[in-house]
Amino acid sequence: MPHPRHPHPCILTSLPRYGILMPEPRYPRIYRSRGYSMNFRHAQAVRVIMIIFLVIAAFTRDVTAQRTDGLDMPLLAANMCGDGNPGDTHFTFAATGDTFPHENIQAVGEAQGYDYLFDYVRPFLQAADIAYTNFDGAMLAGSPYTGYPAFNFNPALAPALRNAGIGVVSTANNHILDRGPYGLDATLAVLDQAGILQHGTVSSSASSQPRPPYLPLTLTRDGVSITIGFLSFTWGTNGLPDPYNQVNLLWKSNVYGQQGDVRPEVLAAIAQARRETDLVIVAAHWGYEYQFYPDSSQIEGARRMAEAGADVILGAQSHTLQPVDIIETDGRQTLVIYSLANFLASQGALQVPYFSATSVIFYVGIIRHADGSVRVSGYRYLPTMHVDYDTRPAPIPAQGQEDVLRHVRLIMRDFDGVKQVAPLPPAPGKQIAVCPTVQLADGQIGGDFAQYLLMLNSDAIQALAGSPLGPVTPDLTGDCQHTTSVLLTERQRLEWHSAQDWPYRVVGTQIGTEVYRQRYPDRLIERRLDLDVAITDDRLRAFYARYGGLALFGYPISDLLIELDDQTGQAKTVQYFERARLELVPDVPDTAPLLEQVQLGPLGREYAGSVAQCGTPPVERVAHNPPQSAPHAIAPPNMPPPELNNTTWPVAADHGALWLIWCGIALASLLILIEAIAGTRYRRDRPIKLVALSPPVSQLQRKGQ
Repeated sequence: MPHPRHPHPCILTSLPRYGILMPEPRYPRIYRSRGYSMNFRHAQAVRVIMIIFLVIAAFTRDVTAQRTDGLDMPLLAANMCGDGNPGDTHFTFAATGDTFPHENIQAVGEAQGYDYLFDYVRPFLQAADIAYTNFDGAMLAGSPYTGYPAFNFNPALAPALRNAGIGVVSTANNHILDRGPYGLDATLAVLDQAGILQHGTVSSSASSQPRPPYLPLTLTRDGVSITIGFLSFTWGTNGLPDPYNQVNLLWKSNVYGQQGDVRPEVLAAIAQARRETDLVIVAAHWGYEYQFYPDSSQIEGARRMAEAGADVILGAQSHTLQPVDIIETDGRQTLVIYSLANFLASQGALQVPYFSATSVIFYVGIIRHADGSVRVSGYRYLPTMHVDYDTRPAPIPAQGQEDVLRHVRLIMRDFDGVKQVAPLPPAPGKQIAVCPTVQLADGQIGGDFAQYLLMLNSDAIQALAGSPLGPVTPDLTGDCQHTTSVLLTERQRLEWHSAQDWPYRVVGTQIGTEVYRQRYPDRLIERRLDLDVAITDDRLRAFYARYGGLALFGYPISDLLIELDDQTGQAKTVQYFERARLELVPDVPDTAPLLEQVQLGPLGREYAGSVAQCGTPPVERVAHNPPQSAPHAIAPPNMPPPELNNTTWPVAADHGALWLIWCGIALASLLILIEAIAGTRYRRDRPIKLVALSPPVSQLQRKGQ
C-alpha cells in the first residue's frame, strides 16, 4: 500500500486497440467547508497569478538549486582504470532495470516470439561477461498471462532473456508474489530450466532450511577468473502475504511508505560475501516511484551496505533513472546507481513527466590486477528507450532525442557524455570495456592514460599524443617532488595520480618548457598571458583553439622561431608552449586541412629526462596527488581547471530565476491570505464541517507500477 506521503500519480489502463497505457488520474482527498464562500473576482485573480508563476516554474524546471549531496553534479571520481598495467584483466558486468512486460508487450511476444523483444539490445548485452536484470513478476503456466496489477508471464520469456545475454536476475521485488507462493516456486523452476541464476527468494520447500546468504558468480576471461558474491533484497511485496518467508526483505519494515533501517541479517550476508568472494554486488529494490533522486532512506541504506562490504549497489523500483554515486568507506569505494529504471515495460504514457520509457544498460567495470586483487574500475552506460509502440527497448540514436539524452547524462552525472556507449552494435564477440584501450600506430595505451587520450579530439589522438615511446614506468613528477607512473609518448609526457579525481587523474608535464630550456638555456622563460598578442600566426592560432587550447598546450612561452628539422634539415617556423611545440609544416598551402598545415613537435623524443631536469634519480613507485594548482601539470582539454572558467558543464543554480519563483510564491500566498480575510464571509450560525468528496488514498487500488 502506498504511504499517503507518496501516493501514486496515476493508475495505468490499457487501450486494447493500440496496446498502450494511458494515465487515469487519481484524485487526492479533497475537503470542502460548508461554512464559507469566496469572492469570485478575487479568486480568479489569485488563480491567474498562480498560473503565471507555475508557467515560470515549468520553463525553469532544469534550473534547480544545487543539492547538498552533489548528486546533480558531475561524478569526477569515475573512472578508475589504473595505470594500464599489462597484467590487469578487465571484466564487464552489464546491469538493466525492471523487467515486467505489460499486456501489450506480451501480445507482441506471443505474436512474434519473445526473442523478438530483445533484438535491438541483444548485441549490447552479449558484449558483457554477464548481464543482469530485475525479474519483476511470476511465470506460472496455466494461469492467465496478465500485466498490471498482478503480473504473470509466459515461461517462454525466460529463455528469451537468456538468449539475449541475461545470466543472472534478482527475484526479490514487489511483484514476485503476484501469483502467490505457488507462482514463485514455478518462476524459480522456469529460471533454473532456462539457465538463469537468481538470488532474492527461495522455494517454499526450502524456506525452512538456512537460505543462501549470497549467490556466487564466477567470471572467466583469458584464463583469469573472479568470483562475485551477488545478493538481492526488496522493500516489500505490495502487502501480499509471504507465508513461507520466501522473499529477502531489505528494511525492518515491509511497508512502502516506511522504508529505511537495513535489517541486520542483510548486513551480515553482505559481510559474509565480502569475506568469501572477490567482489560483492547487491541488487536493492527500494525507494519511491517516479522520483528522479533517491530518498534519504536509500542514501543511508547504501551507506550501511557499503560499510558492510558491498562494492556495487544496483537499485530499482522508481521506474525512472536515479543518479550514480561513489561512496567512500574506510579507503574503499562503492559504486551505486540508485535506480536503473525500466528495462522491459510499457509506461510510455509517463515518459514526458518522468522519463519512464527511458533507461540505460549500465556497464560496471571490474579489474583483476596481476597481484590478485580485484576492484571496480568504474562505469559506462548505453541510453535506451522503448520503441515500436512502447514494446521493445532500443538504443537511443545520437540525433533526434537530444532532450532525452541530456536527461540521461545528467542523471548518469556525465554531462559531456564521455562515458556514454555509442548506439552502434558491437561486433560479435567484442567486449564493451569500461576501460577501453587506445590503439595507436606503433603501440597500445590502456588504463587511465587511455581515458585521458579518449577525451582528446577522437580524430586527432595520433597527431596530439603520438605513439608511446615505451611502457608505463615509475618516474619523477614534473615538479621533481614525487614519483608516480609516467607514460612518455612522442608528443606528451603524462603523469598518473591515482587518488585524484578527474580532471587531475592524468596530467601533462610542462615538457615544452623543459625542451625550450634545453635548446635556449640563456633565454628567459615567461608566460605570455595575452593569447591574442602572443600567438601571431593565424594557422597556429586556429590549431591551438581547435585541438586543445590552454588546457592541453598551456601558455605560449616564446615568439615565432625558425628552427632546423632534426631529420630533414629543412627550416620550419615553430612556437613553444608550456606543454607543446606547434610547428608549421613547410610547403603546405593554407588551403590544406589544418592537421596537415600544423603539427606538434616530437618533444617526447627530445626531452632529456627527469634526471637531467631534476638532478635526482627516480625513487620507489608512489602515486603522487598534486594540488589542483600544480604548476607542472594540467588537465585534459575537455576538463579544464576551475580557474580557466571555460567548462561546458551546466550550472546547477540560477539564483535570479529561483528568487523570481520564490517571490512569486510569496506574492501568491499573500494574495490568498488577503482573499481569506477580505473575500470570505463565514456563517456563524453553525460550525464548519469538513466532508470528504473522494475516497482516501488507502482505499485506492494497491501499488504496483
